[in-house]
Amino acid sequence: MRQQIAVLGIKGSVLVLRNGKTLLNYATENTTDTSYLINSVQKSMTAAMVMHEVQAGKLSLHDRLDKFLPDVPGAKKVTIKHLLTMTAGLELEPGAKLGSEYFISDEDNLQRDIAKTIFKPQMLGQWYYSSLNYVYLCAVMSKVTHKSYEQLFNQLYIKPLRLKQTAFLWANPEQLQASGLAMGMQYHRGQYVPIRRKQALRDAHNELGAGSIVMSNHDIVKTLHYILAGKLLSAKSRKQLYHSQPPYYYGGGFYNDDQLKLKTANGAGAGYYTFMRSTNDAKTMIIIQSNRTRHGQFDRLKPEIDALMWQLLDVKPSNENITG
Repeated sequence: MRQQIAVLGIKGSVLVLRNGKTLLNYATENTTDTSYLINSVQKSMTAAMVMHEVQAGKLSLHDRLDKFLPDVPGAKKVTIKHLLTMTAGLELEPGAKLGSEYFISDEDNLQRDIAKTIFKPQMLGQWYYSSLNYVYLCAVMSKVTHKSYEQLFNQLYIKPLRLKQTAFLWANPEQLQASGLAMGMQYHRGQYVPIRRKQALRDAHNELGAGSIVMSNHDIVKTLHYILAGKLLSAKSRKQLYHSQPPYYYGGGFYNDDQLKLKTANGAGAGYYTFMRSTNDAKTMIIIQSNRTRHGQFDRLKPEIDALMWQLLDVKPSNENITG
């Protein structure tokens, strides 16, 4: 498998677990403890945070969005479950982007996003992938708990799990250095060029809950095990969170394959890739991260890493398997 991963040409860190034991743990660049911006893989952690509040009775999957954010277009029809499964019928105005050019606060970003949101009734219940859904989930959690998303993430994950290589991208330089963060780079005109930090920070604030955390492979494994097989959520809560419908099978921040009992998440942005494949019990897992990205490479790599996971499990996927 190490040879097959080498063929992919990914420069970064690799961790493979099989039946709860480490099969591979190495780096083609950087180190095994390097942290990377995990981008959309963070959605799985945000979704579990929401479900934790549901489990505590502070929130319901059937709550309408207008209970918390009445000014969002369509808020009287959109539920928490719609947001978690990206079936809310919400999108930004044509040409608009999340947040703002210059970050002021999470609340300021929220109000700007609300002003740019369009509700399409005909799309309610239809899958449409947008980080906007998860930005609103962060705002809902803050309304319910009276805490910021950052405070909640620290409280639920970083502190109890003692995550050493995890931080928000906007953390102070000492924290980021301690996390082992590698600089994100993108291929341009024959060489890898560092992404401007100002741009990366802006995007991280704008993608609150959906692309603002840096983590090492080991910290991702620890966190996902806590979510999928640990004490954060009950079996009943996990069943509710990851119940998904065809054709996209998306729920709780994962693409869920009920046939193969697999969960998939991918992240790309600011010069970083994160690919995660895991069994539902978090015992067998592939995590590959890189801080060197190239145009078109991300979509090419996803199915190739899927194939590595299927090989690891010795299964033959059907044509219906969709992993995002």
